Amino acid sequence: MAGPGKRAMPSNKPVQCAKKRKGGAPWQKQQGNKAGIEGGDWGVFVTCDLGKESKCMAEVVDLFSQSVESTSSDDHEDKSDSDDDDIEAQIRKEVEGLKPSASKSRPFHAIRMDLPCLSFVRFDKSIDPEKMVHQLCTEAYANPEKKRSRWIQRMTPAVSVRKTLSVDLEAFAREILKPHFHSGGPPKKYAIRPVVRSNKKFNRDVVIKTVADVVGPEHPVDLTNYDLIILVTVVQNVIGMSVAGSDYDRLKRYNLAELYDPAPKAEPTESQA
Repeated sequence: MAGPGKRAMPSNKPVQCAKKRKGGAPWQKQQGNKAGIEGGDWGVFVTCDLGKESKCMAEVVDLFSQSVESTSSDDHEDKSDSDDDDIEAQIRKEVEGLKPSASKSRPFHAIRMDLPCLSFVRFDKSIDPEKMVHQLCTEAYANPEKKRSRWIQRMTPAVSVRKTLSVDLEAFAREILKPHFHSGGPPKKYAIRPVVRSNKKFNRDVVIKTVADVVGPEHPVDLTNYDLIILVTVVQNVIGMSVAGSDYDRLKRYNLAELYDPAPKAEPTESQA
C-alpha cells in the first residue's frame, strides 16, 4: 500500500500482455481448436526469411486458396486453349487432386512453429499437399516472370505427420513408401533428403538408414539421377514424410523464391551501352 504522500507506480504487466496478445493471437485464432501440429495431420512445411513468418503465412494460405479456386474454374475451359502447351497440360492433369470437398469451408490452417523462419500449413484431407506444391512450382518454373509470392521460400509437403516421441519410424516409412516402392513395377532409383531441426531422438544418419532399409535393396540409390526422392522433415517433436518426382531439383527443391525471377534485369549504363 502506498503512503499518503506517495503515489503508487503503475504496473507494466497489462501493457506487456496486450502487446504479446497483439502479436501472437491471429494465428492461434486461425487454427481453431487445435493449437499445433497433431499426429495424423498432413500439409506443407514453409520456410521464409527471419521476421517474415506472419507475412509468409498469410501469403501462402492465400496462394493455396487461389490455386484451389482456379482449379474449379479451369475445369470449365476448353481443352483447345492449351493444346500446344505440354506444361499446362501436365498442370491440368494434377488439378483433380487439388479440389477440396464442398462441405469444407476452411481447407488450410496456418500454424506458427516455435522456430524462426519455419511454419506449417495443415491441409484438409481432401487436398493432396504433394500435388498442390508440385503444381505451384511447375507453374513458377514455366512462368518465372509471373511472380505470385514475395515471402515464401521452400515448401516441403508432408503426406502424413507423426509425433517423434511415439513414432515407429520403420512402420511409418513403410506406410508412406508402399505405394511408390512396394506395389509392383520395376526397380526405381531413389534418393533421401532428410531435414532435422531441434530434435534429439533422430539424426540424419538414423533417418537415412531406417528409410533405406524400408525401401529395400531391390531399388538402387542414385543421388543425382533419381526417379523418386524421399523427403523427411523432423522438426522439434514432429516428423513428416513425402515422396517427390524426378523433377524435384529442377524445380529448385520446391523453393518459390528461387523459381521466380528475383528482379528485372538492370538497364545498361551509358558506359556499358
